[in-house]
Parts: sequence; structure tokens; C-alpha cells
Amino acid sequence: MGGEALRHVFLPYALAAILSALVLPGPASAQAESSPLTWAIYDAAPFMMREGPDTDRGIFDRIRHILSERLSDLPQTILEAPFPRIVSAMKSGANWCFVGGVKTPERETFAVFSRPVAMFYPLRIIINRQALPRFQALGPLSLTNVLRDHHDLKTSLLRNRSLGPTIDALLQRYPVKEQHSDFGEAFRMLLTGRLDYLIDYSNIAGYYAERLGQADAFALLLIEESIEPVFPRVMCAATPEGRNAVQRIDAILETERPTDAYRTIVEAWSAPQDRPKIRAVYDTTFLATP
Repeated sequence: MGGEALRHVFLPYALAAILSALVLPGPASAQAESSPLTWAIYDAAPFMMREGPDTDRGIFDRIRHILSERLSDLPQTILEAPFPRIVSAMKSGANWCFVGGVKTPERETFAVFSRPVAMFYPLRIIINRQALPRFQALGPLSLTNVLRDHHDLKTSLLRNRSLGPTIDALLQRYPVKEQHSDFGEAFRMLLTGRLDYLIDYSNIAGYYAERLGQADAFALLLIEESIEPVFPRVMCAATPEGRNAVQRIDAILETERPTDAYRTIVEAWSAPQDRPKIRAVYDTTFLATP
């Protein structure tokens, strides 16, 4: 067959191949379409609320709504899972993001983090109010002394949770055996006497007391240690998609966090006596922390 004939035979096929390459998605775009940004959530009121009249109106829920709306060009989905499973999935490279992760050296091996989105502050020892005389008898309350010297006092920690460098280091020195996967579970155990105290934040304790139908059930005790505020962030798997999401989230937070509307979200559910402390930290350390 001559050259002219060959051109007539193969030209249509070559043209079709070129058009197919232009029109059909390649491997990268196909992967992007099949791997949406998954927002992982769980029940951790008042930060994330999965039931009741305030469903999806927690502090982290409302921040997620802002981010999701500004990232509307990305395919997104929501998945509810216990926090330990969220951490495990990110370690496996799942393209998940989570509003509320605390940055630690260990987590930075498998995740990337945004600027701070809110704050955990101030920290308290939380007890059943009926046990107040027992704890008052201990004198000035030091968390170090409680963990080191009072093994008869039972407590529990949320599995895989970080409470910041100071408390994390203390808990490494004096490990807590009991662990839980759900905040509600821990506060129910405290209410029924199966636990003697919890190490947590006052807004969380206040919310769960109301949720359990006993608004005055818990006493919030000051501790001697000077505990710095802990800044939760958006935590995404350290994948190309996760890194891109965090880069865009940081740009959104840069414009949103100084606004009055965003400040109101961060202060939501906080005790009135704690707000001056929260506002002082907000205007200094919080906005300045990268």
C-alpha cells in the first residue's frame, strides 16, 4: 500500500486518539474525582454535636461550615467515626480532614495542620459535686500530685487525645490506665461514681451536665499548674490533597478569624467567668500563632 493510502487509513485513527486524550480524564483527574475531601466528625459537644436540638451547631461544626462553603469548588463528603478511627485512617493515607486536631510531633509524621481555629482553655479537674469534700481535703490541688500520689482516684482519658505539651508530658510520666472513646461515656461514668475525676475543659463539662439532665452535677476545680492554652487546628492527612486543602484553609482563616462573627463562634458555650481570659488570649497568642 502506498504512502498516500496509508495516510488516508491512519489519519482518522490518529485524530480520534488525540481527541480522546483531550476529552477523556487522565489518571490524575480520575483520582481527584474519586477521592473527595472527607470531613471526619464525631460527637464531642460543645465542639461537634451529633444529636439533640444543637445538632451540627457546635464550635467546630460552625467552623467547618465556613470552610466547606469557601471550598465549594472541591468535591466534599462528611463521615462520622470515632476519633481513634479518624487518626488510624489518616495514618493509612485516607484523604480525610478533621476540624479540631491538636498538633503534636507524632501526628506531624502522618498529618498536616492549619493555623489555629479555636482554643481549649482553661483546663480544670472535673469531679462529681458530691465528692467535693474529699478533694477539698487534699489542700491546694496540683494535677501532678493527684496523678502521682493518689492512685486510688480513678480517671480516664479520651483515646489518642492530646491536651497540649505540658499535660501530655505529665501523662507520660504518670500514665492513666482507663481510656474512653466518647465524651458522653466519660461524663456518665463520672456521674455514676465509676470515675472520681476527669481532666477537661469547663465548657465541655458544663454542656454534658446539662445534656445528662443535671446542670449542677459537676464541680470544676482550679489546678496549681500554669497550663497554656491549646489551639486545635484543621488536621488533614499528609497527602497532596491534604496539603492543598490546608494551604487553602489557611488563606480562609487569615480573613475570617479577626471578624466579630468568628470570635463569637470561638466563645460559644464558654463560662462567663472564663471569657476575659479567652479574649485576652485571642487578641494576642491565638491570632499570632502560625
